[in-house]
Amino acid sequence: MKKAILSAAALTAASLAAPAPAQANVSIASAYEAGRCIVDRDRSAAVALIRSLPLDSSPANLSSLGSRAAGCVSGPMSALLLRGAIAQELFLRDFRSFGREPRNPDRLVNLNLPVEEFGSRGSGATELYRWSDCVVRNDTVNTERLLRSPVGSAEEAGALEALQTYMSACFTQGAQLSVRSSEVRSLFAQSAYYSMYRYWTGQLQSARGRDGA
Repeated sequence: MKKAILSAAALTAASLAAPAPAQANVSIASAYEAGRCIVDRDRSAAVALIRSLPLDSSPANLSSLGSRAAGCVSGPMSALLLRGAIAQELFLRDFRSFGREPRNPDRLVNLNLPVEEFGSRGSGATELYRWSDCVVRNDTVNTERLLRSPVGSAEEAGALEALQTYMSACFTQGAQLSVRSSEVRSLFAQSAYYSMYRYWTGQLQSARGRDGA
């Protein structure tokens, strides 16, 4: 799947293009299943892995996985997809939902995403994560719909469609973002976890609950 350079006008159209071929959806679904499996079998390994993976879509280096989690991965996969898969599973386990207290505050994971100093221009990856952070924090309801939907499903497409308003509104004027349509969910999953982490560790003054308040 080719990577698109997106402008504000083209962002939602490119990101929400026609569904990926079945083979691509299987590959993406496999990455999310791998992330769920790794967290389930060895949370410590999952946390170490997401902290070590690059922020982009380069191949994931899985050599650090021990025997308990190694069987979760059946082949090569994108670092960005796997980051999103692990972040999504951690979000659903640690927070369960936006606006709820974490199950165990001592186990929260600092993903250290490059989202601060929003007003200044950053690298391509920085701009992507800043954009994602803005979308997620402004629409937690539909972000959560997305994270709970099966990969490649009508529910996923509906959640992404519902996020279009903020996907456009959060776009920095004049910016160009390089992102695959399959990677948008991964960005939002990471931003969902990190925004909740920052809120519950006192780094954000406010966080939107499920009702958007």
